Amino acid sequence: MATVQWTRAGSPGDVSWARASHEATVVVVGTAGRHLYLRRHTGTVWQWERVGTPPAAQVVRDASLLAVEASGALTAAVVDGGAQVWLYKRQAASEPWINLGGPSRDPSLPESLDTSQIVTSTTHHDTATENTLVVTSLERPWIHQGVEPDGTWFPITPDANLPVGQLASAPASVAPDTEPQQHIFALLHDRDSPEDSQVGVALRENSVWTWIDPGGPPTDEQDEPLPTGVSIGLSATSIRDNSGTMHACAVVGTGSFGETTISMLIGSGHDWRWVNLGRPPVPESLSAAVVADKGPDPRPGDEPLVVGRVGHTMWTRSVSGDWTDRGTTPGDVAVVDPMAAFEDTAATAQRRMWTAGVSSASELWTFASDEAGTRWEDHGSPGSVAALVGAYTDTWPDTAHDHPVRMVVIDGHGDLWSGELGAALDVGFGDEVNQDWKWSFHGRPAAAVTSAAGIGVLSMNDDYPQPTWLFVVGSDGHLWARTADAAGWAWVDHGTPGTTIGSGTPPIAVNPADGPIVHVLADDGRLWMRSRSGHEWHWSDRGTPPGQLIFAVVGAAALATAAGTPPLAVVVTGDGLVRVSAPDGAAFAWTDLGTPTPGEKIVAGIGVEVVTPGTVDIAAVGSPSGQVWTLRWTPGGTPQWTARGRPGEAHIQTVVGTMPDPANEGGCLVAVIGSDEQVWVTATTGPDQTWSRWDPSVPATTVLEGKAVVLLGEMPCSVVIDDRRRVHVVTTPRG
Repeated sequence: MATVQWTRAGSPGDVSWARASHEATVVVVGTAGRHLYLRRHTGTVWQWERVGTPPAAQVVRDASLLAVEASGALTAAVVDGGAQVWLYKRQAASEPWINLGGPSRDPSLPESLDTSQIVTSTTHHDTATENTLVVTSLERPWIHQGVEPDGTWFPITPDANLPVGQLASAPASVAPDTEPQQHIFALLHDRDSPEDSQVGVALRENSVWTWIDPGGPPTDEQDEPLPTGVSIGLSATSIRDNSGTMHACAVVGTGSFGETTISMLIGSGHDWRWVNLGRPPVPESLSAAVVADKGPDPRPGDEPLVVGRVGHTMWTRSVSGDWTDRGTTPGDVAVVDPMAAFEDTAATAQRRMWTAGVSSASELWTFASDEAGTRWEDHGSPGSVAALVGAYTDTWPDTAHDHPVRMVVIDGHGDLWSGELGAALDVGFGDEVNQDWKWSFHGRPAAAVTSAAGIGVLSMNDDYPQPTWLFVVGSDGHLWARTADAAGWAWVDHGTPGTTIGSGTPPIAVNPADGPIVHVLADDGRLWMRSRSGHEWHWSDRGTPPGQLIFAVVGAAALATAAGTPPLAVVVTGDGLVRVSAPDGAAFAWTDLGTPTPGEKIVAGIGVEVVTPGTVDIAAVGSPSGQVWTLRWTPGGTPQWTARGRPGEAHIQTVVGTMPDPANEGGCLVAVIGSDEQVWVTATTGPDQTWSRWDPSVPATTVLEGKAVVLLGEMPCSVVIDDRRRVHVVTTPRG
């Protein structure tokens, strides 16, 4: 098999983080596209609910769940990219979003500098309930009492040299027989020494929020202080001692990287103690841990429980107990970081722990552990990729080296997205996985119109920002383009040529000044061309071959000839023949290229590629042979058919396309997906029946669909969707 490089771009629906409810019925997740989804348990099944973003907001930074309704129905408290806080109520009859405002912030600072977090908690005073929301903005915590839109956000100001990293909160009583009040925990970082951090506790005293120093964590065996690490995170819950007094308990990681242990801070008010829980008795590093939330009414004397991951395995431990191995996912198929854990500790209930986490493959998992054992559930990810539109090489200003590559996809809701992968002209793609800030949302063509199918992408990479067109077929049957110019992105409705559009072929450019040329197949079986002259767009009817309707458009190319660079379009007609449409004066003329053999028909087009000046290679699938055929043709010349066979023992499941062959400029590469659900490639200049399989880096990965593209100037690539609906770029390595 060929040596190839797979670079994972993921999906805008990849799960980045998860928060959950104590009832174990709702999980709120943030995705790589920075949109919000809810995972709800409805009776006997789990279902995804799409939330998106608040009105006018581009991204969601964080969210939490709280009960603000008398019915106990859970509401999501969401912080957007501008540190504005919103409530999302699915039950709302009209507008589900309620704006609670947010902290004051410097409008001159870009939103990208803000990594806002939000935590919520609820305290009960007799029959009254008080909700507290705490959000960070530019490393400063702000608090909002209640959930009324006209409330005020107050700053909780720590030492100016100790910015807030992570937050957690839990109610606790500052003295026996007193009402619980909120205690806010924060991981404070030393601005002068970023590797140093400490835990601070904020408490309201005499109507003023005050920061309390609970002291440092336990020392090691040499009586040296253990540094408070940030890799494990910060979480908190309420507990009760044997007398019934409520205390707060927070968990952090302490110690150096690779030797991290778990430390627990227990107490209330100004009275705190540290407990070192150590680490599981295995050599691997402790990677993640949370304390299990005991709910609003913890049972007296019930010790806090920590859930942590070491290697692939989950472990739990209480204060007085030992670390207990809870195992791995079934078949050890995923490595899951716990992000929220809860205990059902009611006196009448079987003791049960429930945990929500995110795997290294960016999927949501939950597991429940009780006396009957541990049960895992794979929830996957929401908003998966439904179709590919294409990919293109972008440019960054003031650099000639770095060129991000953008993949354009349609998700399962009919929304358009573009994802970014870092790349460079000399080395190609890095090994990094696309992170949560690298997917951009382009939405729908119109409020009532979704993207139904992708046509292709064209970008003019001689300017910045690049003029770019992302073409799709809308659910209304119109041709739509998401277009970028110096003014930004906008949707443009190119309409129809009089009847709805079914499909199209990727755009080409004959004259860059005139922009793209798009060929589409309309429902009337005719070939139509959408092009621009100057600033005016128009439709051109390229018609049909005499007596035939068009079955499929194979592709289009700008072919250099003595008469200029006419846009050629290659189609398959209903009789299984290949035909070419080319300009003929002011009109268009059809040329019959026939079939490979008298008994063979063409049933699918693969692509068209210019291989030498004035010559094209055309690739297609024939029947009944089921093999790939290529056709080399020069206008006015005799078509030359070549049988390319099938990829090994596999049948051809779907086509990917054609692309230039870097090993031989006089030919092209032809890519298909076989019945083994892998990408297979052959060259039109190589031996007639030679195929190479572009194997994935993870052997179990299979491929559902793909598109052939050229990136980074001259790199042939297959952009594919795998069986988990994630996007990858597959290419031969460069450098």
